[in-house]
Amino acid sequence: MTRPLRSPDSPCLIRPAQAGDRKTIERLVRQFHRSLQLSQLKSINQLPREVLWAISLGFGTLMVVLALHGFYPQVFALLCFLSLVVLQADRHALRELSNFWVVECDGKVTGCAKLFCYDTHSEAYLVYVDPVWRGQGHGSRLVQRLTKEAAIPLYLASQPHRLQFYMRLGFVPLPPDAVPMMVRNRLGIDRFREYGIVAMVFGQGKRS
Repeated sequence: MTRPLRSPDSPCLIRPAQAGDRKTIERLVRQFHRSLQLSQLKSINQLPREVLWAISLGFGTLMVVLALHGFYPQVFALLCFLSLVVLQADRHALRELSNFWVVECDGKVTGCAKLFCYDTHSEAYLVYVDPVWRGQGHGSRLVQRLTKEAAIPLYLASQPHRLQFYMRLGFVPLPPDAVPMMVRNRLGIDRFREYGIVAMVFGQGKRS
């Protein structure tokens, strides 16, 4: 596969995710999960698309039947209800995207990461670059931006083969008992220990 090359006149941009990035982020998250082979993890989708299609088809059929029998007020009420559901779903989707950062290069989103900032620390998840775009520094620039945006210390969970990558960027491996219990649980350090997941921290002992 030919690797896309970044144009010198089109530098990569690290920015917060936007609504239009959702499908690409979903794809990247699915690829990330497949690379881990952790069936227990969930993507940012809350329901499978098949379920959403089945629900939509059911409501559509019900409205047609009601309209054919002259129940127009009921059809109108269902339409209002569906509009509210869609609005709430859109708001939920935006909330899901609010913690994502992306790498945009030549107008394409090539990588993503999720960053949660708290008063005492930060946590990074789903740090991933599309394999087609690797080897051009996208992942390094993304992680470096996270370290600047984060409240220090910044924790994340690393696969064994990525330890050196994070260490080059200033992260340090930690034994599980050196990570606060709540952070360890959210990162899945104990839950996925059999997969060799390692806790790492950036800026231990420092404050931004």
